[in-house]
Formats: sequence, C-alpha cells, structure tokens
Amino acid sequence: MENKKEEFLGTSRLLLVIVILIGIVVVLSLESWQEPTSGSVSAQEIYKMFICPCCGKTIDQCTCAMAAERRAFVDGITQSGVSQKAVIAAYAKKYGLDSFENETKKEAFREKLVMEAPAERPRISLSSDFYDFGDVSQKQGKATTFFEINNKGQGDLIINRLETSCGCTSASIVYQEEEGPVFSMPGHGINEEVGDWQVTIPAGQSAQLKIYYDPNVHLDFRGTAIREIYIYSNDPIDFQVKVKVELNQVD
Repeated sequence: MENKKEEFLGTSRLLLVIVILIGIVVVLSLESWQEPTSGSVSAQEIYKMFICPCCGKTIDQCTCAMAAERRAFVDGITQSGVSQKAVIAAYAKKYGLDSFENETKKEAFREKLVMEAPAERPRISLSSDFYDFGDVSQKQGKATTFFEINNKGQGDLIINRLETSCGCTSASIVYQEEEGPVFSMPGHGINEEVGDWQVTIPAGQSAQLKIYYDPNVHLDFRGTAIREIYIYSNDPIDFQVKVKVELNQVD
C-alpha cells in the first residue's frame, strides 16, 4: 500500500514538472515574436521577416509587384514612428500569418491571437484547401472551380479582399447567388479597380469562392503549375486563409 502511494506521488510530481515545462515553452514562444517596443525601426530588417507569396523569397529579395506593395506598406508604417512590434503585428494582420519567414514566430503570433480572440468571434472555415484541375487546354479557355466558405463562429464574417499568386488566376465570392467583383494578383490592375468592397456572411451561413484559371495568360507555358488564392476577413485569428489549385497546362 505504501509503495503504491509513493508511486502515485512520484507520478504526480512528474506530471507537474511536465505541465510547468510546457508552460515555460508557451511563454517563451509568445515572447519570441515580440520585438523591441521602442527605438528606431529598420524597414530593411522588417523586409527580411516576411516572404513574398509569388516565390517564397523574403520581400527584400523579390522584384514582383506584390513584394513592392508590401515594402511600401512597411515603409509607410515605419515612417510613422511606431514600434517594431507594432509594425510586425500590422503586417501580419494585413498579409496573413503565412507571410512570416520564421515558422516559430508565426505559431507564437497565432497563439497570442487565439488567447486574445473573443468567444463570439466570426470563424471562417473552408470545405477544402486544394483542388486539382487536371489537364487545362488553351483551346478550351478558362477553367473554373468552387470552394465552400462557412461561417462557423458567432459573429458576422466580413470578407473584404481576395488575392492570387499569379495573374493567370482570379477569384470572386458568390453569396446568395450573386457574384462579387473578380480579384487577381496585386499589381495587375484588377484589384485596384474594385475599390471598397465587402460581403457579410452571418453566423451559420455559407458562400462560395469561385476560382478562374486562364491558360491564355501564359501562351508559351506547358506543364504543371500550382497557384494560391488568399481570402481576407475579419476573423481575428485566421484573418487570411488560402487555397491551392494545381493544373497541367496543355495545348
């Protein structure tokens, strides 16, 4: 009997140590994304913390329009005199958690968002995050597919922007059988023409993400390609979610 009691106490102590260690790891992770809150902010250093979705390079190394737009965003914030921590938070909330170059900081930042999010928040949910078009022929023109978007939260889900990783791919939101404006890759003119737009999806309701792939944008391309589509909303945790489409472009 005495031995069983000692075994129980030993197990309890071990579990307590494990819980404490887990707590320490969580705290350290939450602190790891937090940069100095004062002092001068270097835009160049911020550039190196985030990647461009078109190529996966940090935005200081990429020359595309998406990277240029992101650098301009960083420049504007750093010039306003806010802290480096505030710049990082603003960037992540505008372009999504997948924009972090460092996976550890991404997860720590998301954990912080989870801890701060209200229980009655809207919550975006996708039916899937991948679709394979198979062979796509230039002779047949644009290919389309749909993803279902559900609001599984308690508040209104507001979607106000879409982006794609390439000009050959565009997307829109279809809600209550009405299709909204078509968005594409930033810098290709389409997004800039949309202006202020948003669609509200009440709790428990759904909409559709409609995706277009135009094989005639890249006339000389043949082979396999993967494109990403980004959805931005007021979900305080998953304010940017993405889906991927794959295809094999043929004649």
